[in-house]
Amino acid sequence: MLEIVNLNMYETAGLAVVVLFLGVFIKQKIPLLDEYCIPSPVVGGLVIALVNYCFYLGGVVFITSEAIEKLCMVLFFTSVGFQIDLSLIRRSISTFLILFFGIIFLIIAQNVLCISFSSFFNLDSLTTFTAGSISMAGGFGITEQFGAFLEDLRLANGQNMSFGICTLGIIVSGLVGGPLGRFLILKYKLKPSSDESYLENNVDSNDAEIPFAAKLAKATYQMAFVVGIGVAVCDLFKFFGATVPYYIGAMLIAIILRNLCIKTERYHFYINEINYIGGLSLSLYLAMDFMGLAIWQLSFLNMIQVGVFIAQLILLLLFAFFMVYILTGRDYDAAVLSATSIGFGMGGPSSSVATLMVLTGKFGSSFKSYLLFPIVGFMLADPINSIISSIFMKML
Repeated sequence: MLEIVNLNMYETAGLAVVVLFLGVFIKQKIPLLDEYCIPSPVVGGLVIALVNYCFYLGGVVFITSEAIEKLCMVLFFTSVGFQIDLSLIRRSISTFLILFFGIIFLIIAQNVLCISFSSFFNLDSLTTFTAGSISMAGGFGITEQFGAFLEDLRLANGQNMSFGICTLGIIVSGLVGGPLGRFLILKYKLKPSSDESYLENNVDSNDAEIPFAAKLAKATYQMAFVVGIGVAVCDLFKFFGATVPYYIGAMLIAIILRNLCIKTERYHFYINEINYIGGLSLSLYLAMDFMGLAIWQLSFLNMIQVGVFIAQLILLLLFAFFMVYILTGRDYDAAVLSATSIGFGMGGPSSSVATLMVLTGKFGSSFKSYLLFPIVGFMLADPINSIISSIFMKML
């Protein structure tokens, strides 16, 4: 019988630090990983996930706390909101529309590919559908919602098979996104845009006189205040029947307050220190997400699913290059968006964030990517996927 050991939030955070240092250590020993932009949390997280799999084979499995992971995610996106200028949002409308219609196209294409596979090779349609949009673009959330329906339709163990594809997708996207972005940036000699210049606005000349510890404390209070408002607004929307993720609500409130303060010049945010907190939160979030992967779910996969998955990977690479990179402008932001689209097209929002972190850390900031991919890839993709998947499941 399997014994489950639940780690509390403190133990989970402590293990996440081990993951980060382990990932950095491994990349130092294998420079090729750093050269090809494989994120440290992915490297360290997969090692810990494999260790947990070994415990699983021995009858024990460790489950990490989701509470601290969600908190780190909210803090990170709140720090992103503080960096975004409204003028950047206005200039990003066309890119947003391309990504919005692009994700609709991708979800439909993923399901059409599954149906085509089952028809052409005379395979079970339910089995091929486990590698469709519910597990690829949908991730664990949509899979949990629709996996049970596959079992109701007659597919034994359909939910676990779908979870296996999700796990495989997160691992592959975490290893593919960074190298793809690096290839585009280096091949076409792309450089970050000058949109970051607005960060110099609203800088208090007296900042240099304030000790770093005092500025960090004030930045912490500012972030806590904004997160509180953002969460309250999300709960208010939920009361009226609309679900908005906490990290989206906090990010939008940060954008509004930051730009109001720039316009009125009545208040000062400690942006550098807020970025510092956001960066720490991002690293911990990614470490916790990857170390929590249930590697044993891969044992539920069969050769049919693996074959469809390979076809989905080829489809996604074509989508990332032709529909994202080319249509969004062939510039640095387009390259970063193209790389991050691998993640939200393969069940791994965390893979998208990891790819975004490693590319922007190595080659320069891309605030357009930080703004657009969580809205399209996180907030809008799931409801769109639910509607489209429901339509396709009626055809099975």
